Amino acid sequence: MVADDIDKAQRARLEQHLPSKSAPRGSLGSFQSAPFKSKAILRMTPDLGLMSCFEPAARSVMPQSETRKIVVIRPSDGILVAEQQDRRKTCFQREAIILDATEETTFIATGVSRFDCFILSEAADPQSIVNINRMERINQDNGALIVLGHYAAALMRGLLPMDSAALASLATDYMRNLVSAMVDIARLTPDLPRNALNRTQPSLIAIKADIEVRVAEKDLSLTSFATARGVTVRHLQKLFEAEGRTFSDYVLERRLERARQLLLNFVAAPRPISTIAFDLGFGDLSYFNRTFKKRFGITPRETRARSIALVNASDAAD
Repeated sequence: MVADDIDKAQRARLEQHLPSKSAPRGSLGSFQSAPFKSKAILRMTPDLGLMSCFEPAARSVMPQSETRKIVVIRPSDGILVAEQQDRRKTCFQREAIILDATEETTFIATGVSRFDCFILSEAADPQSIVNINRMERINQDNGALIVLGHYAAALMRGLLPMDSAALASLATDYMRNLVSAMVDIARLTPDLPRNALNRTQPSLIAIKADIEVRVAEKDLSLTSFATARGVTVRHLQKLFEAEGRTFSDYVLERRLERARQLLLNFVAAPRPISTIAFDLGFGDLSYFNRTFKKRFGITPRETRARSIALVNASDAAD
C-alpha cells in the first residue's frame, strides 16, 4: 500500500525499493495516519502480523493497545529509539526492539529507510504468552531473531505457500515460539552498551541471514552491504574467503536458488520469467539465463516447462 499524499518523485523512489513490481498495489490513504507515518507498507495475504514500513517518519507514536500485543520492530538501517514512560531502548540496524504494546510507545528514527515488524496478538492460552519485561533490545546475532527474519522474508516473498487457515495458524505459532526463544536468548546474553567502538562484529550466519532478507535489492553490492551493516569491506571479504568464495558469488547463488524455487512453484507464483529475474535484482535477462543454466544445467524456461508437465501429470493421475 502506497500513500496518496506523496509526490511523484517519492513514489518513484519507493517503487524501486518495493520487492516485487507484480505485487498488487493499494492505497494507504494519508501517510500521516499510517503506522510510523510510513510512505508505503508491504503486507502479505493472509495477514500473519508481518509488515514492512518504508520511509517512516523521524518521530511517530504507537497508541496504547486495548488488547495485549507484542511488537518486534527491526530497522534495516540507521538508529531506532523506543520510549515508554520511564523506559528507553536504542537499537542499530539489523538489531530489534521487542515491546508490549499495551503502553503508548514513541519511536525516534534516525537514518531509517525501512522498519520490519511482527505484531503478535497474545493467545488466550497462558502457556503461549510471550513473557517480556515491557521493552527489551535484541542483539543482531540473536539466533532466534536471525531465524525469524529469514522465515518472515520467505513468507513475505511468497516462497512458502499459505493457502489454508491451518498453515497460517502453524506459521503464526512458529513465529510466536521464535519470539519467546528470542527473549530467552537475550536474557542469557549481557546487554552491553552499543556504540561504534564496542559493537561486536556480526557472524557469517547473521550476514547470510541478512543477505537472504535483502537478496532482491538491485544495489546489493559488497560496499553498500558493508556500509548498511556498519562493518568494513575487508571484514566481509574475510568472512566469505574462509569458505572459499566471495560475497558476490554467494549473492548470485542465493538469487538463482530463489529464482529456481519460484519457477518450480508455478501454480502459487505464476509470474513471467523476466519478472522473476528483474524482481530478484538481475538487470540483464540474458545474464540471468546464462548463469541459471550454468548452475542448474537447464534454462529457466526448461525448468518452468518441467514444473508445468509434472503438475499436469499429477492432475491427470487424479
